[in-house]
Amino acid sequence: MIEVTVSEARERLADLLGKVQHGGEDVTIKKHGKPVAVLISAEAMAYYEWLENEELAREGAKAYAEYLANPTAARTIEEIIADDAAQTAAE
Repeated sequence: MIEVTVSEARERLADLLGKVQHGGEDVTIKKHGKPVAVLISAEAMAYYEWLENEELAREGAKAYAEYLANPTAARTIEEIIADDAAQTAAE
């Protein structure tokens, strides 16, 4: 992964985009030493969006299965996602 400051990114934008697009690199842009943005390829972004949609589909199926098993005790999808996030954070 390439790391650059905001001013370096501004000066080298075309070069950095080429490295992302053709070289398979990711670029972290830092401001005051802290990461503020990442340049990734459009292909990588499409993959991350696909993963997110797959996760949402699994969570929706889980919520629906809980509803079918016990309609009066079923949780909303938001509650399930929040519970899963809390479990992941605890691990």
